[in-house]
Amino acid sequence: MLGGIEEQIVAIKKAKDMGLYVITCDNRPDNPGHKYADAYYNVSITNKDAVLQLAKELQVDAVVCYSLEAGVEAAAYAQQQLGKPTSPYESVRILSNKILFRKFLKDNGFCVPKVYTLEDVKNPDVCIEYPVVVKPADLWGSRGFSRVDKAEELQAAIDFAMECSRFGEIIIEQFIEPMGAPIEGDGFSVNGKFTAHAWSDCIADPDAPNSTTPTMFCYPSKTPTPLLKRLDAEVQRLLELLNMQTNGYNIEVRITADGSIYLMEVAPRNGGNAHPLIVSMATGNDLIEATILAALGEDCSHIADTPCKGYWCSCILHSNTSGIFQGVEFDKDFQEKNLVSCDLYLKQGDDVLPYSGTNCSVGIVIARFDRREDMKVDYKLLIDKKN
Repeated sequence: MLGGIEEQIVAIKKAKDMGLYVITCDNRPDNPGHKYADAYYNVSITNKDAVLQLAKELQVDAVVCYSLEAGVEAAAYAQQQLGKPTSPYESVRILSNKILFRKFLKDNGFCVPKVYTLEDVKNPDVCIEYPVVVKPADLWGSRGFSRVDKAEELQAAIDFAMECSRFGEIIIEQFIEPMGAPIEGDGFSVNGKFTAHAWSDCIADPDAPNSTTPTMFCYPSKTPTPLLKRLDAEVQRLLELLNMQTNGYNIEVRITADGSIYLMEVAPRNGGNAHPLIVSMATGNDLIEATILAALGEDCSHIADTPCKGYWCSCILHSNTSGIFQGVEFDKDFQEKNLVSCDLYLKQGDDVLPYSGTNCSVGIVIARFDRREDMKVDYKLLIDKKN
């Protein structure tokens, strides 16, 4: 299992519950997930050759990277080199890099935002049409992301994205205004067929430092069924072109007023923000177990397209100011009727950062409701604000 961050603990525990011997590896021994594994090795998950070498030495049955983008390419590379089940490494690499992904979409007739290069920014003859978004090409979770509405803001956004990027790659592209809420969901393909998915509506906090970054995901999406069927077909076409096999995905989509479907991200890994957990509870499709089974070459034909039962949401607990974390309180009525789980990433006394991306999360809440109109997560963060 590549990585050991907080959100990966659920997958490590799942593998243990399946009776598997679990080895974790990354170059961060203090990551909390390692204590749940049977063994840990200090090997960087961004070094695909080092991961492959370790897998050979340990004679593992499978290399899995759950949720964490940093190890997705290495997992596919190791599986392919070892002759184990995987989607093609080159396809995973395309889906894992926004620059490669945008080029692939354009070359194959998908809707794609207009992309600007750093040379375009420096060229006075190139007219950049604002707003644009600037983000690292090799990260997900809105880290390093900025919306830029005027030229004076562009360089600061470029510098911010470059600081966050793992490999110094950024992308500058047209901001796509969605019709209604942006859509996000986790899905799964079995032998290349997009067999299961659950789409949510993404809600942002307008008062957050980064007001375009979602803080709440509401299931199921209110997007009309005909549009969702077209969306499913576009994802299926993409997977066929890339020869994807049995694989989990976290997908971000924007559908514009004219019905154009933009696949903003089709990350070849399970999502964060508790998406796989909600999918499991709401549809019965255990995508965490399926990801592990797929890497082992086991049958995943039980994963099927199943509608959500009830109304669900995951809410990112966050603060819009910095401070020291003391705790969180929920409205009593919400806690008794709707709260399913609350996982905190901070402990009392930890620093709280203003929410600019998922790396600034305090924790994640899952809630269930009988009616969509009742969806509201009522909580209060207890923090000592910094001056």
